[in-house]
Amino acid sequence: MARRAWQAYERFLLSNASQITALESSLRSITYILPGRFKDSELAGEAIYAGVHLLGMYHDSVLFKIVYARRAKHVNSLVQQARDELAGDLPKLSLHARYTNYWRTASKAYRSAAVLLMVIEATQLLIEMVARRRMKERAWDVIVAIETLKAFIRVVLVRTSQSRPVVEPPLPQREIDPATLEHRRLSESSTWRGARTGVVHRSINTLVPTRGEPRPEETDIYEYLLSHTLTDQDVASPAQLVRPLQATAGRVAESIWIARPLLYVLALRQWGKRDVKPFAISIALELLAMSMRQRSFYLRYDEAAKLPVPPMSSVSLMLSMLGIENSFLDWLAGSLSRSDPRYALAKPISTVEGDEWSTRDRSLWWYLLRGPVWYNYTRPKLAGLVRRTEGKRIIGLIGSIAGEYLPLVDEYYYYTAV
Repeated sequence: MARRAWQAYERFLLSNASQITALESSLRSITYILPGRFKDSELAGEAIYAGVHLLGMYHDSVLFKIVYARRAKHVNSLVQQARDELAGDLPKLSLHARYTNYWRTASKAYRSAAVLLMVIEATQLLIEMVARRRMKERAWDVIVAIETLKAFIRVVLVRTSQSRPVVEPPLPQREIDPATLEHRRLSESSTWRGARTGVVHRSINTLVPTRGEPRPEETDIYEYLLSHTLTDQDVASPAQLVRPLQATAGRVAESIWIARPLLYVLALRQWGKRDVKPFAISIALELLAMSMRQRSFYLRYDEAAKLPVPPMSSVSLMLSMLGIENSFLDWLAGSLSRSDPRYALAKPISTVEGDEWSTRDRSLWWYLLRGPVWYNYTRPKLAGLVRRTEGKRIIGLIGSIAGEYLPLVDEYYYYTAV
């Protein structure tokens, strides 16, 4: 009975995917303006947001079956029908989806850990709100427990992915427009099914207009072909899109990155949010992890010596032309030169690796909303902006909404946690 109910819901989802997606977006938008509207409005808004987020995760898994399980043999008839309706029009899979789906299917432990991590991240702020109302000061114990569990899960993700760094999010995300799932059935004469894979494809004549039909724009065929063009990363094994942690420095860097949120929360519980010590400890660990991660990919000096000698840097060339011989300046110029062969290894090998590094680097901006920087600089600036926009149309509404979030950032840890 339960299975049939879920299949009925999946059938409803695939038939009304665009409407459900619009509803999800609308509910999320409403939660942004709820704080301050009535008593416990922030709790109600966060409960709605967490519920929509969890439901969206399930919707993503259903849509994912259509995109990523195209070659799977054991799929239900509903998914097979939706696949056939798309008839090969699916966009090229992102590298992030290929990588995370590979580990999700290769390891049950990875899949369970990834799902649990995303559920915790979707509900952690709601849990904190309830804890602060019920447990008062002991709410920090709940936050410490959450961060401990998240650190343990990330360690599991590293181990189950064969010592590779954690990629956020650890599961594939929605990558197709749900509207394409509706009313897309093509006639049998315009499709063909592969004998070996069983996958339905569009015939080439569907891209060329018949006599009497309007001729499509040239960019349509060009974009269609471009969307199906494969790069070297597309044909590479998914596991090769992210390198394993290199040497001891790489493992230590990932360990620091995993442990940093937990150590920060412990410091906040000990000294408070206004104290500079938790802020300094956290940002120091963040910078140390970033530096060690980059250094872990460099070749050792004895290995670098075996590589071809890089061309002289522009600074060193200028010094030699001026007749200045200084070993320290030459060393400094060589260190700053990106022609050093060691620097090539410090570059990401794929967009999956590069996006994860960029995400971690951008997380430093969150420190503007933490500790003494928030209380002594950012908050006064935002409060002044809210006061200046009072009584003004549209801008005043935006300012009032921003003003409602100031005390929430003061009170709740997970408003500024990543």
